[in-house]
Amino acid sequence: KNYFLVALLTLFVTGVNAQFTDDMESYTDGSPIYQDWWTDWGCGGTCAVLSSSEHSQSGSLSGYVPDDGATDGVLDLGNKIFGTWYLQFYMYVPANQEGYWNLQGTVPIGSGEWIMGNFFFNQDLLSPGMGSIDDCPGAPVSFTFPHDEWFEVMLAVDISAGISAATCSLDIAGNNVLPAGTPFTDAAGTVPTSLGGIDFFSISANNKYWIDDFTYQDSPISTGVNDFASKGFSAYPNPVNNILNLQANETINSVAIFNVLGQEVYSAKIGAMT
Repeated sequence: KNYFLVALLTLFVTGVNAQFTDDMESYTDGSPIYQDWWTDWGCGGTCAVLSSSEHSQSGSLSGYVPDDGATDGVLDLGNKIFGTWYLQFYMYVPANQEGYWNLQGTVPIGSGEWIMGNFFFNQDLLSPGMGSIDDCPGAPVSFTFPHDEWFEVMLAVDISAGISAATCSLDIAGNNVLPAGTPFTDAAGTVPTSLGGIDFFSISANNKYWIDDFTYQDSPISTGVNDFASKGFSAYPNPVNNILNLQANETINSVAIFNVLGQEVYSAKIGAMT
């Protein structure tokens, strides 16, 4: 069955246990992003991800990793050694460009500790719409992604049994790349110190990509409007005045409507709605 939860007025759901959310709107266009959970590979801010208004998933700003071969920004995920952690963000890779990142075991970075990588998107411009991971369990692992549009990255890391027994799953552009239960190690099975962070590196003069709308928390990330859109879901008008219209490409069996305080104000099964 398919259940759609509609957040009245905002049409958006966020996790209540968020470590952080970042829509990238609080930074200065064209400047390095070197604050809060953003750092870099020991450059003191000079190689940080840049704020950019050229593309954005939402709002007017995003993070930009240019084609300078030097940008080496890091998203600090807190050196986690226990619990279950979920990260969602969006990427935009233009046609005829490549992108790259890797997972690190400790932040601050120091000399670096790869958990798994390298995550390539159109590596060396030889595989448009194709990506690969060359150092992870079962490597090499390939996947697909769309150029010239935003796509979602979803990473879940289960450290509930401790870092030595940690597992993960990874979805890119709606495709499962690493299934749940994949060991959270490199290809050789090396256990990392912790879930440290993500290194967004400008790997070459062909590198150019944007990142936006980060959510990092210790509970599963609720489905948002962008996931509904992939199923042809729409709700209108917004804001609502008396009548809310729902449409989808899939059968809607049940509807629950919540206000902005998270309180359920209406629920019904199809066939009983008035």
